[in-house]
Amino acid sequence: MVNWKYVGFLLVIFVCTGGCVNSIITEERGEQAITAGISTPLNESDAKISRNLDEYMTALTDAGRFSGTVHVVRGDTVLLSKGYGMANHEFAVPNTPQTVFPIASNTKQLTAAAIMKLQEQGKLNITDPVMKYIPSATNWKDIRIYHLLGHTSGIPSDGGFLMTDPVTLSLPEIIDKVSVLPLSFPPGSDYSYSNNGYITLSYIIERASGMPYEEYMKKDLFQPLGMNSTGQDNARDVFTNRSSGYTTMDGKYIHYDLQNIHNTYGAGCMHSTTGDMFLWTRAFNTPGAILTQESTEVMIENHYGINVNVVNNLTMISHSGRNFGFISQTFSIPEDKVSIIFLSNYDRTPSGTLTKDLANIVYNKPYSLPERIDRKAIPLKTEDIAEYTGIYEPAWEKSWTFTVYTAGNRLFYNSVMPRETVELFYEGNDTFFITPESNDALIFTRDTRGNVIGLKMYTLEGNIDDLVKVV
Repeated sequence: MVNWKYVGFLLVIFVCTGGCVNSIITEERGEQAITAGISTPLNESDAKISRNLDEYMTALTDAGRFSGTVHVVRGDTVLLSKGYGMANHEFAVPNTPQTVFPIASNTKQLTAAAIMKLQEQGKLNITDPVMKYIPSATNWKDIRIYHLLGHTSGIPSDGGFLMTDPVTLSLPEIIDKVSVLPLSFPPGSDYSYSNNGYITLSYIIERASGMPYEEYMKKDLFQPLGMNSTGQDNARDVFTNRSSGYTTMDGKYIHYDLQNIHNTYGAGCMHSTTGDMFLWTRAFNTPGAILTQESTEVMIENHYGINVNVVNNLTMISHSGRNFGFISQTFSIPEDKVSIIFLSNYDRTPSGTLTKDLANIVYNKPYSLPERIDRKAIPLKTEDIAEYTGIYEPAWEKSWTFTVYTAGNRLFYNSVMPRETVELFYEGNDTFFITPESNDALIFTRDTRGNVIGLKMYTLEGNIDDLVKVV
């Protein structure tokens, strides 16, 4: 049995509306069948779990803390497949299992699998030098493909372009920009999560396959599995069932400025549904369905495009994603054939707590129903608030900066990546919050003399980022 006490920390880093499924989606792959649902009624035990899952998600939605679609499966039984909240608030369009969401960094596991597929097809080897496919990238002469897969290449995560740039760039144009950036460390000597590394993998997929990145992904991965709602996203595209992304400011839903997700390619460009992502998760955990057992084991052993943890001898495979207005989470326990997937169009979703609690419900472990949060701000004097101002850098990514500044007795931060301006509200004890209905917290840290020297960002009830004050 899983001890879920620690799962929330390990996660750092989609048909009907009644908790059952009345349709079947099956794709044959040799002797393997990947099934998204069954039509038989739930037994008494599963029906109770299904009701508990729906009760929890309804409470979280009613508390103003979730909007999206959830898909929970154990074995061949769909315990929950349902949409909550609105796909579009302006037109009062509800989320459903057919709603399509950008999945952000969950794209990385698909890109990594494509690389392994190309290796199976004899079109590349993960030990190949990157310069074999990008001869002009002389700065990368010591980087191998496996360095990109495992985030050990030293290529900075960002700096080649901004997602706020309205211009859609081709992969060669992005590679030209990224390949001249100084490496953060010699390849293989350290670890640093790199979006640019996975964008580079996209280009290698094109060079090795002779196809555009999206075409290869559809032909060799998505179409064989019946993932018909999965593809490369572009903020300008109009298609059926598309969701709109939201955040909140001062308790009200707002839109971000338009972002160009297309330019993230293999690092974060895909959109999908919970049903499609379940098909992917089950296929990944079924040797021979899309990859050989050897390829899957290599990805798991080396954490290529996925996070892997072992608790009580059970392997947990996961990845999360976040971009402007959207959150995604895929989580599976292959030994028990459990998959938990949610896609949200509200970027204050408490993904860490949500994943842990959904798993607790499936495994009949203790959990608490979500409640509405309403935090209260404490006024600060102008002279007291000034000490928090400055420029802060995340310890793990030096190309990002957060500038904290004042406007009268109000405190704001402006970040380079993601590019946003946010007001901070004081709660006491060097702690600030962004919006009253979220548990997100920004806690400033001090040295022994009482000077502010850093900032800890607790977001999504599962992510912790340490920032250092540099100015």
